Amino acid sequence: MESLPSVHSLQTLMNKGISGGLFYGAEVLFARKNRLVFHDVSGTFDGVRPLVKDAIFDIASLSKPVATASLMLAAGLPLDDLVSKYLPGFKGTGKEQVTLRQLAAHNGGLPATAMFSSTCKSRAEARSALLEVPLEQAPGQHVVYSCLGYLLLGEVLEMATGKSLAQLFKANIADPLAMVDSCYTPLENAVDPLRIVPAKPKPHRPGTGGIVHDTNALVFGGIAGNAGLFSTAKDLHRFALMLLNDGRCGEEQILPPGAIAEMFKNQSSLSQTPRTLGWELKLPGQEPPSCGMHFPDCAIGHTGFTGTSMWIE
Repeated sequence: MESLPSVHSLQTLMNKGISGGLFYGAEVLFARKNRLVFHDVSGTFDGVRPLVKDAIFDIASLSKPVATASLMLAAGLPLDDLVSKYLPGFKGTGKEQVTLRQLAAHNGGLPATAMFSSTCKSRAEARSALLEVPLEQAPGQHVVYSCLGYLLLGEVLEMATGKSLAQLFKANIADPLAMVDSCYTPLENAVDPLRIVPAKPKPHRPGTGGIVHDTNALVFGGIAGNAGLFSTAKDLHRFALMLLNDGRCGEEQILPPGAIAEMFKNQSSLSQTPRTLGWELKLPGQEPPSCGMHFPDCAIGHTGFTGTSMWIE
């Protein structure tokens, strides 16, 4: 068995980050399946109030694998379906050939992002602008981490099911996994704002968290395929346990077991950055992703712009 990091080393890293001004506070949960090896907090919510366990974080781009990619599997959408099957307005510059799998693995040919928040005043305007973004390269040729691809996947899910991402996440993932503190638009869901960590790196008045940090997700109403989910360390641990149990939680099958393999399988060609369905992938001989060089090979993970990170081996 590989040696585990000591409680002292993890606590030291957290304290160094705070004393060095990298962040106000941090919560770290490290587990071996059900067994918690380390779970603690350091620092403050906002420069003033001491941080407590089970604080609610804007998990930013962790929304991509935890919600959007997972909901594609839960809904049973064929991964090699064309995006244009669900979004007929997605056409031109070769977009008719882009598949759901390619968007989920960030090799659909789209640019990384676009600032809809600066040009659009409503979700309807932003959605129209999203459909009009041209491809930068042929689909399937290069991996470019693209928030636009996941915005599109969010729209696909809503068109295919007739339900919002928030409704789909609650019914298919949050409720069956008892992820009681995970949702979109928490301030509209009776979440105590004092439990929410403000995402912006400056002092805040107590209780001013809860508005999604990502500006494109904000113009989409806070419920978007690229960002918008709020969650806790404990809830994300429950999600990870489900993945490691072939998509099951107790007697309930949350995600199809065959589909879980897609989340641990490299979807990129050998010359491209390793990506699975929704996740980063650490492979031997490749430049290590955000987990660093010492994390085990074949692990999957993701980060969020607000400072969140989740890795599963």
